[in-house]
Amino acid sequence: MASNPVAWIVPGLLVGAWIALWLLRRPVRPWFFLAAAVLAVLCFPAGMLAGRAELAGLSCTPDNLCFSADEVDWWLNGLLGLLTTCALAVLTPLVDLVLALVRRESGDSAADQKP
Repeated sequence: MASNPVAWIVPGLLVGAWIALWLLRRPVRPWFFLAAAVLAVLCFPAGMLAGRAELAGLSCTPDNLCFSADEVDWWLNGLLGLLTTCALAVLTPLVDLVLALVRRESGDSAADQKP
């Protein structure tokens, strides 16, 4: 999708935080997904501001459209961040289910081994 590595900063941070929550054995709460979505959405106006600042000195007219690569990087971060947030929101209950089944199986096998 995006070949520019800059566009993967926000998704990388989100996945890193999600993995850190699992490694710290903390449940992934709904606030994480809310904060992740807000962060991703804020990339869109930040991109517009970054693009405007970069193009402030140029004379942009309808005949001469100005375009900022920084703006696109921010927008891609926001878009990929939203997609990552949705994917993690779907993946989290599946991981919870698998972990619950593993705990139940290990608890059942420990109960079977007691005399």
